[in-house]
This record gives sequence, C-alpha cells and structure tokens, in this order.
Amino acid sequence: MVQRKYGLAKIIGLLAVTYSFAMFQGGFASWFLFYSSLTFVGYEIIAYVLMFATLQMTREISRDRLQDGEDLVVTVHLRRKIWFPLGWNLLIESLPDKLAGLYEPHRQLHFPWFQRELSFSYVIPSLPRGHYQLKSSVLTGGDFFGFFQKRKTFGLHNEFLVYPTCKLISHWPSGDGKMSGNAQVSHLLSNDVTAVRGVRDYQRGDRLSQIHWRASARGLGLKTKEFEHQAMNQIVFFLDVSKASYASSAPALFETAVKLTASLVYYTSRKMYPYGFVCHQNDRVAIPPANSQSHFFRIFDQLARVMPEGNESFSQVVGKHALEFAQGVTLAIVTAGLEKPLMTRLIQLAASGRNVQLFWLRENSTITPAEKAMLQFLHAGKVTCRAIHLAEYDDLQRIGGA
Repeated sequence: MVQRKYGLAKIIGLLAVTYSFAMFQGGFASWFLFYSSLTFVGYEIIAYVLMFATLQMTREISRDRLQDGEDLVVTVHLRRKIWFPLGWNLLIESLPDKLAGLYEPHRQLHFPWFQRELSFSYVIPSLPRGHYQLKSSVLTGGDFFGFFQKRKTFGLHNEFLVYPTCKLISHWPSGDGKMSGNAQVSHLLSNDVTAVRGVRDYQRGDRLSQIHWRASARGLGLKTKEFEHQAMNQIVFFLDVSKASYASSAPALFETAVKLTASLVYYTSRKMYPYGFVCHQNDRVAIPPANSQSHFFRIFDQLARVMPEGNESFSQVVGKHALEFAQGVTLAIVTAGLEKPLMTRLIQLAASGRNVQLFWLRENSTITPAEKAMLQFLHAGKVTCRAIHLAEYDDLQRIGGA
C-alpha cells in the first residue's frame, strides 16, 4: 500500500517538523502548533483503527425468483456500533460472472460523517434467464485529508434464479387425444357412487367416509369402499442440453428451446395433468410426474439453471430414461438436432406403444431435403413432429389441431 506508507511518512514528518520548531523557537505559538498537530495525528490514528473495527455490512435482494427481463433491486446496509466522524467510503459490488460483460460493477461513494447507519440501493436491469450469485463486496475507506486508505472485503452471499418467460398456449393436443396413464389421486370422493368398483375388509387408517355401511350391515365385519383410479394424461418433458446439438447455432436457439419447454409445462400445469422433466447436463435430473405448486417451481428451478453443457448425447439420455415411464405416458422431446440415432430411438419408443411428440427447433428459415426426409421417416414411425422456427415462436399460440 504505497499511499498508506506515504501517509504515515507525512504524519511522522509533520510531528517532527512541529516538534523541532517548538524546541528551537519556543514560545506559545510554536508549542500551540505542535499540540494542534498532535491532536490531528491522534484523530488520524483513531479514525484508522475505527474505520472497519465495528462496521457491519448486510445485503438484501428484492426477490430470489424473477422472470426473464425483470429488474433486481439490491439494498446494502452499513452499520457502525461506535459514533465517530469518519471520512469517505467507496463500495464496489461485484456482479455475477454471467453479467460481467453486460454491466459494470456497481460503485457507490458516500461520506458517513456522524451517521451510524446507512443504506442505499441499486438496480440490476433486464436480467436474462439463469442462476446468479452475488458474492463478496469490497469497501474502501479513507480520512478527510487523504493520509491513509484502508480496504476490506466482506464475504456476503446472495443467490437468485431468473425463470424463462412463458407464452400462453391456448391449444396443444397433448397425448393422442385420449386419457392415458394411471395416477393415484390425492383424495377420493366417497359420494361418487360411479367411482366405487368394489368393497374390501376394513383396514386400520381408513376414513369413516369410506366405510360401506350397507355391506357392513350384513354381519361380515366392516367393509371399505374401493374406488377406481382416475385415468389422467401424464407428460414427461425431455429437454436436449447436449453441447453437440447447439455447438454450431446461435445462443438464442437454446434459449428458445428452454422457453418452449417452459410454455408447455405451464400449459400442462393449467390443464392439471401430471407432468415430469428429464435433462442431463453435468448431473442427471429426472423429476417424476406430479402436479402441484411446489412441483411446478421445482421444474422451473431446473429450467432456470440449465445450460447447453451436457457431454452425453441426447439419444442416449432419451434411451436410458424413457423406458422408466409407463407406456401411457406422453414423451415430449424438445431438441434442436435431427440426428439419426435420436430419430431411431424415438421410432423404437413409438413402436413400443408410447406416444412420442418431437418439438424440433430450427435456426434456418428453409428445411433442407435431408431434414424433410428425416421428418417423413419420423412420420412413418408414428412420431408426431412439430418444426418451430425461431421467428415463429413469438407468434406461437396454438400447437397442432384445427
């Protein structure tokens, strides 16, 4: 710290000069000058010691869940336990790595003077989708006269997620138009006599509303109603996050794939269908079908984090995990690649009785003859394929159907 060394040398030199002047000159004025400089040096020492001695810093963010394009408000609080007039402070807030090239680190200069508590806020605008972490802050402080300067790093940590935006899709014929798959409902309507398929012996834990009193009155013990399981359309979304599928394309292609998946998940959630999610980036993410608010945010948390960094090919990911689900489950495949291994795998799944729907995101405005042949190959294998261009996604409201 060159500036601190020079500042200390200046203070020592000031004391030496005033003391020498007082010793050789004598008199009231010279000694008054020395004691005045001694008081000034005492203030500098106390200010140097108390600059960060009792300082506490905290950081708050307005929300930890945002949507693509929204602003984040960050508030920093500085608190001192001891009252003492200080000089100036410069706070530098580092940004997450993903935002380093978009915005400059926030810098805030303030003069605390006699204030023991100080708060200020700043805005990070138009956040793109992703997972972000706000880490340490650097606070630099100095005196009024520029004799010293200190710096301290505060190990703060805040993290937040930015969800992808969703389009409101009004129509998507998910599945084959029929109700497929069996899902155990969380509650059964005991007054729905059409849902009762039989009776069984009473077991401990059965509710009184489920007891079949007419059958129990025959003298054979308590009997409990058995209800039909509700058939529901279950959908599992497979999102391609492999490097190979997006290596030669613009970053907007992957972002559109994530937005399309989010829109389809939102549509399925509104329809109250059980839905799951599978992707394989660095670790396997396989969320089984369900339908609840916590389940919805669990999947959107993953959609906020995913990046096209998977090393395993998407065809292998689909082949490993698709067979874990029952035949009645609809497999919604979202990818930007039309590779032959993946097409072969999808046709095999369709031949095994599974309903497969492929959403192919394309960057080029025209479809090549090879791609047309691949789409015909999929159609012949009973795989529903929907090609969506980047420019078409903004106007997407209906998927298939009349």
